[in-house]
Amino acid sequence: MTATTLPAVPVLERPALALRGAFAGTGDLLRLALRRDRVLLPAQILVCVLLFVSTLSSVSELYGTQEQRDTIQATLVTNPAFLVLLGPYENTGSIASTVSWRVGIFMVAVFGVLAAMAVVRHTRKEEQLGRLELVRAARVGSLAPLVTGLVIGVIFSVVSGALTTAVVWSEGPSAGAVALGAQVAGIGLAAAGLAAVAAQVASSSRAANALGVWVVIGGYLLRGGADVDPDALGWLHWVSPVGWAQQIDPYGANDYGPFLLCAALFVVGGAAAGWLTLHRDLGAGLIAERRGPAHSTSLTSTGALMARLTRSSFVVWAASIGVYMFFVGYLMATAGDLVTENEQFADYIAAMGVRGSDIAAGFAALIMSWTAYAGAGYGVTVVQDIRGEEALGRTEAVLATRTSRSGYLGAWLAGAVGGAILLLGVAGLALGAGNALASDTGWGESLGDGLGAAVVHVPAVLVVIGLTSALFGWFPRLVGLGWAVIAASFLVTLLGSLLDLPDAVVDLSPFAHAPAVPAVAWADVDWAPLGWLLLIAFALLTLAFAGFRRRDVPVV
Repeated sequence: MTATTLPAVPVLERPALALRGAFAGTGDLLRLALRRDRVLLPAQILVCVLLFVSTLSSVSELYGTQEQRDTIQATLVTNPAFLVLLGPYENTGSIASTVSWRVGIFMVAVFGVLAAMAVVRHTRKEEQLGRLELVRAARVGSLAPLVTGLVIGVIFSVVSGALTTAVVWSEGPSAGAVALGAQVAGIGLAAAGLAAVAAQVASSSRAANALGVWVVIGGYLLRGGADVDPDALGWLHWVSPVGWAQQIDPYGANDYGPFLLCAALFVVGGAAAGWLTLHRDLGAGLIAERRGPAHSTSLTSTGALMARLTRSSFVVWAASIGVYMFFVGYLMATAGDLVTENEQFADYIAAMGVRGSDIAAGFAALIMSWTAYAGAGYGVTVVQDIRGEEALGRTEAVLATRTSRSGYLGAWLAGAVGGAILLLGVAGLALGAGNALASDTGWGESLGDGLGAAVVHVPAVLVVIGLTSALFGWFPRLVGLGWAVIAASFLVTLLGSLLDLPDAVVDLSPFAHAPAVPAVAWADVDWAPLGWLLLIAFALLTLAFAGFRRRDVPVV
């Protein structure tokens, strides 16, 4: 009889050991992520927290007495647009509680968006760029990248909440200050958990960011509807994390139950994302990318391809800005009443540099000056998309055809510039439409004023896009500094009057040179600064083309 040797049966690894191995390398990945975010993460937190600092200073000056706070409550509490944007103003007992109302729920949404984007940045984006496949080839477990992204989200949320508490605590120790910090940390944790799931569902970082951001923005709008009609729509407070965070009610109920809901959503979202990570292929998403046809009659140029790649992102930006500015325009009709009954509001508008007899026009000019930063932000994201295409090797493939370097970069920069200008146009039209519906002002005049308020900020936006493009042309690894320029400009404008900064410092911000149209008549506009800004933008864009024609492609 011939003996037959059977193949050895592999020993199955115990589930506990396999799960433990899935977390291998988490510490190393986390240290790498913190090193890569050593500038971006602190800058985001600093800018957001300084908004609380600035608001605390202005509220202390304008609404320092109980009588002044009661007056602002009486003039704003019944306004539907204010209720949508800021929520009800019920706790008037202190300066800190007023700060919580003035920036609380809006900044809650901002913190949520930033936390979601931080998680996507360290999960789906790394996977999309192909870096995660290289990392996983080493001794790195399958769950290590996800845990790294979640920890970054936790760090961002907890630090933001703690600093917010510290800022408001300086006005006076109270339980409300702790509750406000819990509100900020809670929405960050909830958004991080949702973003972790979105990173598994979507197959691109752009789609994952859109999912995460829309959940937060949608919750913000649903919460606004509940505040306008609490009797019929009050249940909408409980359908989104933004509504849960509002129910913490700093300086009122100080209820930490909703914070626990946000933390629970983070845990559930993280667990669900972990399960999905273990049951899908690396680089794939639950929603697979749809491959286009082999032959297309529409994608006949680089510009058409750029438009196809950025259209979903543009829709998100346009819808968000349009809805917000529509409500701001709706408020313009009541701005005059606010001044009649509250002189402090007029002083605040004047302190921000807005001049003119029509306070509604001054209010519109002030808000549009802030919206200009969003237009610049969109332009920076498009330039970053060019860098992403290059890192993925797609730029090299396109340039292997008859497409010239100048033609390729020109198409993308046209999309960045055109998209930013179009976003400002959407903001201006939405502002005018809201004002026309809420006031006796004619549609033609309202839309004209809204567009005028937007157009004067175009040169500043072009300077930021031009500088970011020049960085891409010569030093593509530094293209992210475009966001630093926006943040620095915003801080200089925001804190200029508060810190009594010299005019030479404030003038470094391109946004400081835009006239306060429509509060300022067109005949009184000084066109020289705008002309210089356009020349600087043109020079920077020219510099971008010169650098891109000379350097290697791709630069990894």
